Amino acid sequence: MTTPARTLFLVPWHIGNRLDITVHAARVARKLRVFLAEEPDLTREQFTRDLGVDCAGKEFLLIPEKEDPAFLKKVLAKLAAEDVALICSGGIPCFIDPGAWLVKRLRERESPITALAGASILSTMLSLSAVDWTGTHNRGSFVIYLEASPQGGGNEVFLDAVRRDREPVFVFLNVHKLRECLSVMKPLLGRRRISVFFDLTKKTRGKYPYADRVMTMGCAAWLKEADKIPWKEISDIALMLHPREDAA
Repeated sequence: MTTPARTLFLVPWHIGNRLDITVHAARVARKLRVFLAEEPDLTREQFTRDLGVDCAGKEFLLIPEKEDPAFLKKVLAKLAAEDVALICSGGIPCFIDPGAWLVKRLRERESPITALAGASILSTMLSLSAVDWTGTHNRGSFVIYLEASPQGGGNEVFLDAVRRDREPVFVFLNVHKLRECLSVMKPLLGRRRISVFFDLTKKTRGKYPYADRVMTMGCAAWLKEADKIPWKEISDIALMLHPREDAA
């Protein structure tokens, strides 16, 4: 089995505020030449603007969301000669952001992969959740909402998580999927409350008016409130389904 000589680094980037980046991640940004990114142009801009990195000799490649043999071949060729970094903006490389398929294929080839530690949207949500994780009710579920079926049945794995009404359930989804997600969950939630986390750690001025805001209400209230929120000015959201009140 052919094994590339060099390492793929999985680099957690900041999740909003440009200061929320580790020293290790900044060193990789300065040192390496080839970077795989969901938004190559934006990543290049952040290197220059936020870190003062000279990108003249650096190469930024777009990571395909779905498996792409041609892209894998290109990455293997790069790894045969030099270390490569995969950059993500959510704090956890290959979680929600693209790249998991690439890691899978490289691991099958026993290619060296190193994941750097860093801040993540998940840790930020857990801090803001107001759930006592040291208490007896310290379990939680984490799911990604993709889409519902035309009949409203939704993904059964997702719905199974929603039914766990004695524990907090964290849901990651695209902004435009919120109303659909709420509609699918409504028959199962009863009086359980839902917290929506908006644009965590992003700058609060200008571009992100809802940055760092957490709003909590019932599902029916959210379906009404959704029409009042300026979604064009919001980049990221995530949900927490609170445990049933008598289960706390």
